[in-house]
Amino acid sequence: MRRLNMEHNTWDAKVYPGPPCQVWISIPTLPPSLNVWTRKHWRIRHQEVEEMARNLKLLALSFNIPRFEKAEVKLTYYFRDKRRRDPDNYVGKFILDGLRKAGIIAEDNAEVLRLPQPEFKIDPQAPRTEVIIREWT
Repeated sequence: MRRLNMEHNTWDAKVYPGPPCQVWISIPTLPPSLNVWTRKHWRIRHQEVEEMARNLKLLALSFNIPRFEKAEVKLTYYFRDKRRRDPDNYVGKFILDGLRKAGIIAEDNAEVLRLPQPEFKIDPQAPRTEVIIREWT
């Protein structure tokens, strides 16, 4: 298993050729909630999406992650604590924009993207976001 270390964080990925093709990505951070995200200045939001896209692009190149024209993107958030969280506050906009800009998914509109309800899990030692992308035909 290869791991990519960027900015002292461990990013990881696995490609399962399929059919259907599937990719698992581990992002060593949690995205901001929509409540936090929408209160940020537009320039800060833009910079954060660009940084996410750069990291995802490096990951895609390192692990030969294919481009998905139509995809289902499942997000699982691993938080440090058991605090209650609102699922519609973690819709994945930040990560989806990064995946699109990195070229991993072609678009993030409803015609080519399925986005199931996110899952919330607990891992006090390693909070992270796991992304599973499945080819959708």
